[in-house]
Amino acid sequence: MKTILYNLHKAFKSKRARAMLLCLVSMFSLSAQTPRQDSGADGADIVEPVLVGNKLPQDFWSRKVKIYNQGDTAFVELSKYKGKSFILDFWSTTCGACIAAFPDLVELQKQFGKELNILLVNSYGEKDTYQRIHNMPNDILRTNDLTSIYADDYLIKLFPHDVYPFYVWVDANERIAAITLKRLVGPVSVNSFLKNYYRYDTNN
Repeated sequence: MKTILYNLHKAFKSKRARAMLLCLVSMFSLSAQTPRQDSGADGADIVEPVLVGNKLPQDFWSRKVKIYNQGDTAFVELSKYKGKSFILDFWSTTCGACIAAFPDLVELQKQFGKELNILLVNSYGEKDTYQRIHNMPNDILRTNDLTSIYADDYLIKLFPHDVYPFYVWVDANERIAAITLKRLVGPVSVNSFLKNYYRYDTNN
């Protein structure tokens, strides 16, 4: 898989980035940028990938997902997270870098929680069950208010990828602002993401 790493600060200063809702600089996966869709032959929903600059599909918020939070589980609509910008963090229990990054996400959620939702997404189905997630040696998810979707079979189709961790940034206008890897997820980039969104929203 080939990737392209753009410079974060240049992206935010460029006219194009501001015109396209603040786009954070991204390391793009070609698989995430190549439209494909499920055949639907078995009656399953046809889900087309969403590209950077596009809006979420109309039925996004009505989709129901399983969530894990500090040992508790629930089946909720994604509309629960509507109204704020948000970051989806795709991860698996076998990804050490993913789990190592969770403390940073906890801090980001504390710092920017009024304007930003952070939602983990585990799409490993039968491999990463509730038991496997709950019994991880690292207790970060058991002891912190960091919610994870698990047994996901929708978001992985909406944002296909081959690497972990994998972050999708969505602004409060429901537009995909960026797709990045971990090195671009931090207080500076989150602050720029939110400030540029509100600047765009105010002027339009």
